[in-house]
Amino acid sequence: MPDVAAGTGGVKWEEFMSGPLDRGAIRILLVDDNEASRYSVARSLREAGYQVIEARTGAQAMQFVAQSPDLITLDVNLPDVHGFELCRRLKSNPVTAHIPILHLSCTAVDPESRVQGLASGADAYLTEPIERAELVATVTALLRIKAAETSARQQTEIAKSALLELARLNETLETRVSERTGELQAANESLRHLSSHLLKMQDEERRRIARELHDGIGQLLVAIKMNNDAIAKTKLEEPARLAVLQNGAMVEEILSGIRTISHLLHPPLLDEAGLHSALQWYVQEFSQRSGIKVNLECDPALGRLPADLETAIFRIVQEGLGNVHRHAQSPTAAVRLQLRDGGLHLEIADAGLGIPAERQALIISQGRTGVGLRGMRERVAQFAGEFEIESNRSSYR
Repeated sequence: MPDVAAGTGGVKWEEFMSGPLDRGAIRILLVDDNEASRYSVARSLREAGYQVIEARTGAQAMQFVAQSPDLITLDVNLPDVHGFELCRRLKSNPVTAHIPILHLSCTAVDPESRVQGLASGADAYLTEPIERAELVATVTALLRIKAAETSARQQTEIAKSALLELARLNETLETRVSERTGELQAANESLRHLSSHLLKMQDEERRRIARELHDGIGQLLVAIKMNNDAIAKTKLEEPARLAVLQNGAMVEEILSGIRTISHLLHPPLLDEAGLHSALQWYVQEFSQRSGIKVNLECDPALGRLPADLETAIFRIVQEGLGNVHRHAQSPTAAVRLQLRDGGLHLEIADAGLGIPAERQALIISQGRTGVGLRGMRERVAQFAGEFEIESNRSSYR
């Protein structure tokens, strides 16, 4: 093993005594069986501020490796094992592979030996003569490389941990989103059931009120009219006779109004003759009351439908034509009910003003529709149908 000489020329020893490394915390394992060489190298490293652990043989070196040194200086010729072989063992072991190894030799100085030493896994190779400054500079450079590699590994581990945590959070988020989506779907389904139930209750209540008006109040008014007619046949003074006639006319008008209200609440034709007949009656009544000419088109192949479906379609037509009367300012309207693609297609159209642009924007962006449109949409959803609005060449659902 060569002697380590002091630095010469323009190289200053002090340049290798400072730097970012915490030398006092760094331990270097020096493996050399030559007492003089080991002493010289150990002295140079200690004076540079490093801790030094000395080993004379390969066996001792393997024992001291358990103390996890930061760097190993390794003589090529050892009494019990060749330095190249010991280097290969250390570099092939995952526990010690990260420790930088510096081969030092005063005998194996030829280029072939250098190549063989580096091929065995050594990180650097120095031969006689070795200046002290060169030794410390090489050791310092290897330690800096190790520190950079350690930092890179740590950053990699941090990145891996972050990615794993991100993956876990994403999985948790996806699970939560899935759970929340399920909750929202369940809530929407519950709302649909509730809406359907409320619509059915509303229709039942309309049917009950219509029956009460027709069978209860209507019958009482008929009885009053009969009594009034009987009184009119008696001898009365002229003022009394005129009053009785006026009462009869008012009772007849009230009866007509009650019949209309009763039929609008729930037309008997809907139960007795079906949807087509009920729509024909309603369209005729609507045209007479509103002055709007309505064209009704029903598919000839359309027969009787389930009662709740017929009621829903009738209510949608009622509400649709009501919207035409209230908002469209249209002289005409059309109702078309067709069998198409294995399903029912209902269209209510007019030639009116259309929905204002700002109102359309609210419907599209926020789904904010009036009570009438919302009720129509809910009735369609009750049968898993699609509800679409077209206005001024714009359409939305």
